[in-house]
Amino acid sequence: MRATFVGLLLFSTTTIWAADKIQPLNVKPGLWESTRTIKSAGEMPIPAELLNRLTPEQRARMEERIKAHSASHSTTATEKHCVTKEDLERDKLKLAEAKECTTTVLNSTSTSVKAKLVCNQDGMHATGTLELVAADPEHLNGSYHSTMNGNGRAMNMEGTWTSKWLGASCGNVK
Repeated sequence: MRATFVGLLLFSTTTIWAADKIQPLNVKPGLWESTRTIKSAGEMPIPAELLNRLTPEQRARMEERIKAHSASHSTTATEKHCVTKEDLERDKLKLAEAKECTTTVLNSTSTSVKAKLVCNQDGMHATGTLELVAADPEHLNGSYHSTMNGNGRAMNMEGTWTSKWLGASCGNVK
């Protein structure tokens, strides 16, 4: 299971609105650039179904790679994405990119969103919390924490990101 928690994209999860009234974030539509840093610690859970399909040699190599990457590590990535006026009007911010995830919005204002995420797939379970803050219509910051469990393994992930509006035109960026 891979749940990616990223701000300012469309989402395909089931969303449950726990807050009384959901307000769209007061941010501009157009081209945005986001830089995110993800820190993880622990062993990545792998579905038993996947492991069972591997030959003993493939499984041994995968287990080796998992153990080699089980120490704490951090990655940073920057990407551009397009946010339309319709996305903002329909409160479509991608909080998790897996259909197996449910997002519960706990609090929503024009400048912040707090949400809880729960994902279940193939015996794997992940829970997380997310917060987005729009400092102004051209800047968005976010943070999250998640825990994934499955097949006797557990991994904790923490992430932060900053997003800035680049302009009204998205060009060829989706």
